[in-house]
Amino acid sequence: MKYAVTTLLLFCCWPAQPCQWPELSFLVGVEKPPYIEVATQSGYELELLQQVSLKMHRCAVFIHSPNGRLLELFKQGVADFASLQRSTPDGTYATLPYISYENVVITRSDLQPPLQTLDDLTGRRVMAFQNARQFLPPAYAELVPRFSSYLEVVEQHQLPAMLLKGRIDALVMDKNIFEYYYRQIAPGDQNLQQLPLFGKNSYHLLGRDPWLVQRFDQALQLFQLSKEYQQLQLKYFQQVNQ
Repeated sequence: MKYAVTTLLLFCCWPAQPCQWPELSFLVGVEKPPYIEVATQSGYELELLQQVSLKMHRCAVFIHSPNGRLLELFKQGVADFASLQRSTPDGTYATLPYISYENVVITRSDLQPPLQTLDDLTGRRVMAFQNARQFLPPAYAELVPRFSSYLEVVEQHQLPAMLLKGRIDALVMDKNIFEYYYRQIAPGDQNLQQLPLFGKNSYHLLGRDPWLVQRFDQALQLFQLSKEYQQLQLKYFQQVNQ
């Protein structure tokens, strides 16, 4: 199975291990550890989808594209499932939620005056993940014009260092992504605080075949009841937090 898409950042990755069953293809995002590591075909999201697929007697194949293009590509007929969706367009079927993200505001503890609410971001230098204004509550997008400076980025690996060096006042990103990159540059306590101002966002997959969606849901629920599911979370998050 191959997909020819010449105008998009899109490429297909085959299963890392031999598999005897039919393929099940997923449109997923690009580099986003600890959820997705493209080069090694590892990460929490990929391994979860692999394990659920195996319970369906299917072999997971991942097609990577920026998150903003996943639904568009799915509507064009690419892949059996599209990941990280929150709506259910006509003609599609949603699985049960399979993953959650928790976006937080991260600042230095010595920032003055300290941040306690979203309104306290007014006048501050803020950086966030790409499309934060679309994924976060409307109150956040309404505040953005009041920031001293604001930038949304795809590559998030440099954001913790920028915060530690005082080049920005606040980061807005998923706490697990932040902690993954933070541990690489500053494994000790650097006097930072995380403000859980947004709550968790849960996401489902979109499929076209209701029977296949039902099979995925059944396999997902079985996997979530297993010790392997807890072990997977401990492997990537050091706690069971999904």
